[in-house]
Amino acid sequence: MKSIVFLGTNKTGSSYEGIKAAKRLGFETILLTNRTIFVEEREEYREIDDVRLLNLSDTDEILSAVTDLIEEGKEVVCFISFLDEYIYLAALLTNTLCNIPLTYEPLQIMTDKILTRTYLAKKEYTPFFKVLISNDTIDDELNQLKDCFPLIIKSPQSNGSRDVILVENEWECRKGVKQLRRKNSELPILVEEYLEGPQYLIEVVVYDSNISVAAIVEQEVTKGQRFIITGYSVCPELYLEKLPGLKETIVTIIEDFKLRNGTCHLELKLTNKGWKLIEINPRMAGGAMNRMIEEAFGYNLAEQTIRLFTGLEPNLRKKHNRAIYTHYLIVGLVGKLLKVTGCEAAKEQVGVLEVFTKAKYGQLVTPPRSMGQRYGYVLAAGDSKDQAREYALNGARQIQFYLQPV
Repeated sequence: MKSIVFLGTNKTGSSYEGIKAAKRLGFETILLTNRTIFVEEREEYREIDDVRLLNLSDTDEILSAVTDLIEEGKEVVCFISFLDEYIYLAALLTNTLCNIPLTYEPLQIMTDKILTRTYLAKKEYTPFFKVLISNDTIDDELNQLKDCFPLIIKSPQSNGSRDVILVENEWECRKGVKQLRRKNSELPILVEEYLEGPQYLIEVVVYDSNISVAAIVEQEVTKGQRFIITGYSVCPELYLEKLPGLKETIVTIIEDFKLRNGTCHLELKLTNKGWKLIEINPRMAGGAMNRMIEEAFGYNLAEQTIRLFTGLEPNLRKKHNRAIYTHYLIVGLVGKLLKVTGCEAAKEQVGVLEVFTKAKYGQLVTPPRSMGQRYGYVLAAGDSKDQAREYALNGARQIQFYLQPV
């Protein structure tokens, strides 16, 4: 039986959807993971045929596990990961051991935000940025930025809005730099201009140098302690021709990275200076993105990613085209979760397709400082973007988190 090896996964979302897709396509699914839950609760993850526990931070240990699989006679057709940390290694292994011509070279750049900015430094779509390297020169570097506020400061390895801070002045900037340096004093810090304008997530699939846009998703940003995406809209009203310059910008970015076979998603903002690249990630977006796209267009992007990694041409032909909106659930206070009510009522609301919550009884929940601190979502369909959004928000209003303050 042909096997696909997954380097890491989350319990839900796009990464686990990839495992489900591989199983549905008839492959044996092998998971290399450092999370014991996939062994301890095997009955909950029936789509996984074989779990190998190891230290995923140790490349040598991963390579040793790969050698073991080959010596056991496993017919591995590809290695794949939907998690940033392991995407480059998975693509490299697929390219070298499975003879699938994935473009792995740019992936290492994409997973580091400073490398990405530096690589694209002279491009029109790259916003102003600066790298703070040493504490010894911080005074001089901040003095150069005194007329540039507001600014965004972030860790080069941030994802899901974690370690991304808006600073309005020099005092806030110094405070933010100290905060990031406390987490890792060795890492440089990326400073970027703060951009105004609507923000879009673009799912891209590249096969044999042919660039396909799998989805254009408008993002709704909630500005609290961090910039958190709480709303995603994918609908018939969003198409390339309606957003002048978007197609050309996407093609230029992909060609600048020399991506010939692979997937990624871009976050772009339409500013008064044109399209600007907020970030690029060498994978499809996580969370409910795969579900949204399937409900909107009828194709499963995780499944098409599996096809690409096994050397087959992805099929992005739309079976239908309808408006989908996903509203994410967050809390406004810190507390221990006592209970969640209203989920069944939310499911019964007009247009609601799915209600998902992940917070457990007794769990400490907080206002979001990263995307991981969103505690569920309501996904709804409608005849238009506005109607789908109204249905999703109406469903979300039925749900109540009861907290014990701490």
